[in-house]
Order: sequence, then C-alpha cells, then structure tokens
Amino acid sequence: MDEVTARYVELCRADGSGPAGGGLSAAVAEAELPACLRDARLLARPLFADEPGLRSAADDLLALFDVLVSLPDRLFDGDVERYWAALGGEPRLGPLLRRHVRAGRPADRFGRADLYRDEHGRFALLEFNIAGGVGGFELGELPRSLEAVPAFAAFAERYALRHVRTAERVAATLRAVAPRPSPVVALVFAPGALPRYRRPIAGTVDVLEGQGLEVLLGELGDVRGEAGKLFVGTARVDVVLRYFTVDDTIGHEDALDAITRAQEKGTAVLWTGLDSALFTNKGALALLSDPRCDAVLSAPERRVTERILPWTALLTAPLVDRCVEERERMILKPCRGFAGSGVVAGWACPEREWRDALRSAADGGFVVQRRVVPRPEPVVDPGTGATEDWTPVWGLYVTPDGYGGNAIRAQRATGGDVIGYSTSTETLATVAFTRPAGDEP
Repeated sequence: MDEVTARYVELCRADGSGPAGGGLSAAVAEAELPACLRDARLLARPLFADEPGLRSAADDLLALFDVLVSLPDRLFDGDVERYWAALGGEPRLGPLLRRHVRAGRPADRFGRADLYRDEHGRFALLEFNIAGGVGGFELGELPRSLEAVPAFAAFAERYALRHVRTAERVAATLRAVAPRPSPVVALVFAPGALPRYRRPIAGTVDVLEGQGLEVLLGELGDVRGEAGKLFVGTARVDVVLRYFTVDDTIGHEDALDAITRAQEKGTAVLWTGLDSALFTNKGALALLSDPRCDAVLSAPERRVTERILPWTALLTAPLVDRCVEERERMILKPCRGFAGSGVVAGWACPEREWRDALRSAADGGFVVQRRVVPRPEPVVDPGTGATEDWTPVWGLYVTPDGYGGNAIRAQRATGGDVIGYSTSTETLATVAFTRPAGDEP
C-alpha cells in the first residue's frame, strides 16, 4: 500500500463509525455533487497513484496504440480484409471496413483503456476501447466536488494531490477536429437505441455542454446530407460522436455515405472513424503476442508491449489443451464483446466447464489472456467503520494530446471475476488523484 493510501485509510478509521463520524470517511457522502453525478453509485473514497507511474502507463498506452494501428500495413500489406479475417471478424463486415478506412490517415487516437494494477503497482492492460462513444467523462467532475469538502481539501493540499478533468480534454479534442470554431456535436446511436441510452448518456451530455459545446442526440436514421453539409434531424452538425458500431450501419448506408461525403468536403467529422473498429477488437491485442510481430516490431516497441500487455492470443483448436492445463492462469474473452458479456475466468469454474467453453469458442472470435491478479484497495465504510478490500479496474482515457484523465469501477474483492456496471449492481465508481513524485508532506 502506498503512503498516501495508507494515511487516508488511517484517518478514515480514526473518524469513527456512523454519519456523526464525519471527516475524511464521509467526504464522498458529504460532497455536493453536480447533476451529472447525482445518480452515480460512488465508492466511499477516491484512489491514489504517483503521477509519474500513471503517466508512464498512459505513455505506454499511446505507444501501444501507434503499434496497433500499424499492424494492417506491417503484417498484411495494408489489406484490411485480410487483417479483419485474421482477427476472426465477421466476413460480411470486411468489405465495409475496407471502403471506410481512410487511406494515408492514421486512426483517431481516442478511447479508454481498462487496466489492473498488480501487487507491484504495475499497470497491465485488459482491453483497449478505441472509440468515441466510451462514455464516463462525467466522473472527471468528482474531484472538484471532493475538494470543496474541508477535510478532503486539507488532505489534498498536504499531499499536493492533482487530477485531470476529462470533460475538458474531450471538449478540446472535439473542438480541434471540428471544421468550425463553435461546433455542434451530435451523439449518434444505433437505430432504436436512443430511448435506452438517453438517461445513461445524460451525464456525458451535461459535462460536454458545461464545456461550452452545443450537443444533441440522434440515431443513424436521423443523419442526412444536404448541399455537402451534414444534418441530424433539422440541425446542422460539425462532429458526429459515434455511439454506433460497424454492424449498425448495415441497412443505413445512406447515412454513412452522407457522413463520408461531409468528411471529404471538410464540413463534418465522424469521431471516431469506423476504422477504429479494427483496433478496439481484442484480436488486435492478440496479434501483438503473435510470433509474426517479432520480425516487424522494433526493440522499444517490443519492450512497451511486454511491459503493459499480458500474453494474449486468438483462441484456436491447437491452443485448447494448453489453456486447459493453465486454467488457473487464463481468462477467455470474446473479441468484440463488451460490458463483460461472454467472459469466462478459468480459475473461477470447474475444469470440465472451462474445457467446454474453450471448445465452443475455438471456431473463432475469442481470445485467451493470461490472468493478472489485481492489487486490492482498502476502503473504510463510513457507516460501519469497517475496512474492506475492493478490486478496481482503472480506466485511463487517451486523446490526441495524451493522457485524458481516469474513471474507475470497483467491486468488493469477494465479488465476481468480471467487474462491470451491467454485471453487478454492487459495482461502484470513483476516480484517482495523483501525487507528484518526491513530494514530502
């Protein structure tokens, strides 16, 4: 446990139990939250990390991003369909992706990486969500609320704690890519999806509007082109923040063509482009552990990959026996799954069940990854005074300008092996503050 965490937990324990205890243990409960966080299920404290360590992890992610987006050229001579097939991608989507990959232009550097921090404090990448619609930007507002609580403000000053406001970085990114200085940003969803997402996305809309952006919501069916400009409904838009997948565009080619024409004329931008689907696929991470990469990666690129990425491989029939033997150290994930859907942890199920899961997945579309044992974080319950260990997933945002803040989800260490808001109502959210290295209180 690092010094800042140890001291924070010590002070929380000293507060005593119950609401009357006050102090640091009640800081989150006492914080006056902005509207975007009032429905959030929050952990009783923030987490802490040394700033150089966190930024080093972010730098590794950016370096890994650059390697990932180079793989179609370096391993497949730029043949997008061959690359997509190697990931186990659906054949019907290959031609569509090929048509919409922007030749000569790098993929948009934007998204959220999910990581564990191991017992040594090292960050290990679980998955890299390279897409515009990653959400969760509103959690970056929590630090400002905590700093308005006197007990926390004193602690933050003593340890020179810092934070990055994610909404600021996202808004700056959207302004930088927009064709007009005061852009209209449309969050565009799959057909029929908006009623389901309107409430969950409200926090994202709120913080982007708080940054001075004009924001509206729509679905692919609302997108149209007119005189070289792009419209969502009746409103002209400058940036489409993409909350739809490649699959969702099938049957809505007119909308996609309108976006493409507007991009070519420089009147609107799709953020992120459809080509990001080539790299958010977990099969892309598996290619980095493929022997073919040994011949094309430089020594620094290999060191970055080995430092932050656990061994990850596309599951094939020849790998099944090895994975059965190493069940306690393996996890199975769908290449294009999200929110924990379809994930099977080998150590958490009987051998027969694990073997059956592997055999069912060996036809393609799944990866296996070496287990990372996360370092637990002690949290003092403000109501009871009891200390419990929680397991966090560190979500680090990356933007074209680098590290863009964090959003963390956590559950009790005694909970399940997949940590997600949709997999458990006991999953809670928080953020991490950083402390400059070498500063002594």
